[in-house]
Amino acid sequence: MPHAENGDMSSQMTNGDTPSSQFVDHIVSYPVVSDSIETFKSNPYGQKSISIAEHGYKSFVAPILPYAQGPYGYVKPYVHRADELADGGLKKVDETFPVVKQDTQQIKGTVIDLAFMPLRMAGEGKNYVLKTYSSEYKKCGGDGIIAGGKAIITTSLIMTSDSLGWLSSFLNTKKEQTKEAVKEKTNN
Repeated sequence: MPHAENGDMSSQMTNGDTPSSQFVDHIVSYPVVSDSIETFKSNPYGQKSISIAEHGYKSFVAPILPYAQGPYGYVKPYVHRADELADGGLKKVDETFPVVKQDTQQIKGTVIDLAFMPLRMAGEGKNYVLKTYSSEYKKCGGDGIIAGGKAIITTSLIMTSDSLGWLSSFLNTKKEQTKEAVKEKTNN
């Protein structure tokens, strides 16, 4: 009886071929995916899930696989082509986002840095404003409501001046880039 053969999910053969996938091999080669799989396998809940899936495979799928050999022969070229396309997509991801090939800890550090960047920027901005206000408060006499009011006004003028200076440098850079792009397009 063909369904009497027992094997686990990793060694099952269909039409005499050992199952392989360029896509799966490629995605498992990413350090983040590989580390995630190892973490899942080492977790007791992950081990139990794998055990249940393996048992379900042996009970329900393995007995039917020999009967699927004929129909699989018809769809095998399409499955192989889909695998090649998916692997090609991952190669494109590798080219576009080389960060996916980095070590898991590097990626984790980058994500954490990006996640906390707004807080860091807000903290730096707050410190700059408070430092500027403190400096202006001392310049205005440093005592009383009048000095505080003058310090608030001069601090806001300094912040406006700094913002406009940054905006001006940003726009000048973009203006130069636009001029170069127009010159390049008109020369071609």
